[in-house]
Amino acid sequence: MKLNRHQKREQTRQRIILGLFELMLEKNYADITVKAICKQANVSRMTFYRNFHTKEEVIKSQFEMVYGHFIQRLSTQKYLAFYDVATIFFTLIKENKLMMEALVQNNLTNLLLESLSTYIKTLVDQQILITREQSSQFLVAMISGGLTEVIVVWTKNDMQQSVEELVIFASKYMHLK
Repeated sequence: MKLNRHQKREQTRQRIILGLFELMLEKNYADITVKAICKQANVSRMTFYRNFHTKEEVIKSQFEMVYGHFIQRLSTQKYLAFYDVATIFFTLIKENKLMMEALVQNNLTNLLLESLSTYIKTLVDQQILITREQSSQFLVAMISGGLTEVIVVWTKNDMQQSVEELVIFASKYMHLK
């Protein structure tokens, strides 16, 4: 089966993303060059820069892809209780364990927090996540900060706790309906 231009571009982007995360498990993020990413992904520097401007953009692109999968999975549900949303969320995080290990190992969880803040705000605004209190910047900050820290601890524990354990924990402490 022949791939179209869009499929080839996505395949190339995924090789670059995977290449960066693989390198991040071997060496410090600050020491990774675009040249090294290109070598790992088997692409030219021109190809890298056609797809991304910076290493950080590569990471954020991965977050966007994972968030897209999250929204796709949510859209298959008829009724969304917090339990369902949290189960889908933590399942996706576990499926992206390599990404999480690389972020934690390189002290880049601030990028995760930044992205989660944006995504949580969107979910609250779209009433996918229903809060007990009127939505505020502080509530979004607390939810995204708490989730970031839970993910970091879970990753450092090699994700030994089950998704269900995390969902039950989050259900107890999040101010969501």
